[in-house]
Amino acid sequence: MAENRRGARRLVRRAVGVLLALALLSALAPTAGADIKQQLDQAKARLAQIKQEVEAQQKVLDRLSAQAAVLAQKIDVAQATYEQITAQLQQTRQDLAQASAQLQAIEGQLNARARETYMQGPGSNLEFLLGATSLTDLSDRLEYVDVLTQTDADLANQVQNLRNTLAAKQHEQQRLQAKQADVLNGLQADRAQLDAQFAQQQQIYDSIQSKQAEAERLVKKLGKQYQAFLASLYGLKASNGIFKYCPVQGPHAVYDGFGAPRYAGGYHLHAGNDIIAPLGTPIVAPFDGIAQSSWNTLGGNSVFVYGAAGYVYNAHLDHFSASSDGPVSAGETIGYVGNTGDAQGGVTHDHFEWHPKVIPTDWPKSAYGYSVIGTAVNPYPLLEQVC
Repeated sequence: MAENRRGARRLVRRAVGVLLALALLSALAPTAGADIKQQLDQAKARLAQIKQEVEAQQKVLDRLSAQAAVLAQKIDVAQATYEQITAQLQQTRQDLAQASAQLQAIEGQLNARARETYMQGPGSNLEFLLGATSLTDLSDRLEYVDVLTQTDADLANQVQNLRNTLAAKQHEQQRLQAKQADVLNGLQADRAQLDAQFAQQQQIYDSIQSKQAEAERLVKKLGKQYQAFLASLYGLKASNGIFKYCPVQGPHAVYDGFGAPRYAGGYHLHAGNDIIAPLGTPIVAPFDGIAQSSWNTLGGNSVFVYGAAGYVYNAHLDHFSASSDGPVSAGETIGYVGNTGDAQGGVTHDHFEWHPKVIPTDWPKSAYGYSVIGTAVNPYPLLEQVC
């Protein structure tokens, strides 16, 4: 009987415990559901706020990029002037060396004639004339003496003319050296200012990337229906149907320098656009295609990307990425900004060319009056939409 009573009491305690647990759960369920809904609402609100912040920062970034582009173009013009002066200075030095060699040769001839005349003495010409055997012989000897006299005078004139030429070349050399130094000083100041612009851009890039990472975490919490929202956050720069991405991903400045004169490596027209960026900034494929790395004297380290509509050429890379050869997706890194090739010593940039399979007939002209150079088409109308 005692055992039955103890068993009954255990059953009663269990029943009471179950009832209390059910009562507690029923009391907590509405609260837990409310908490989850509140967290989701906060995530949605934060995602919308992130998009507004990124859009605002992108506007600041665009403004800084535009300012940097103006500065980069100024640097480009100064760099071209510096290269032109350097080429002129090199030619002047060659002319100076040639004129100096000619002067030494002619002075040597003149000194030889002076020594010869001195050794012959003042009566030598008279004795030479008196030794004539006929009038015809005398006439020939007079003509010969006149030729010698004229030759000496010509040599003296050549010496004076070459000395004048040397003085002019030396003056030109000094003028070019002074001009070169002025341009170089201006270049260094402008590059320092551009570096400061890039530093500001980098801060904004870092902030945007941080916000995008936060948005990705929120989208995972909110579900698949917010993937489109996330895509819109990344797609603030719309694709133009050919280039899906700006070729340089990071602080940069791009301007329309298609057709500008170039002097490094010999005079030629600039068949692309320079995207100025700090050393080591990633360069990406602007569309899906096949990447192929290369090297040449002018372009240095280079990468081609062949796509459905044509191919692009990136030059002066500091080094290649693991995806610089073979199939690549749009936005995949193929290399890093540098200044190899004939850009060595200059500002670091990606020389970017666009070679479409079909060359358009009504493409906009650059500020230099060119829309097509060979098979290259001015890429700036496309770059300004994605960069």
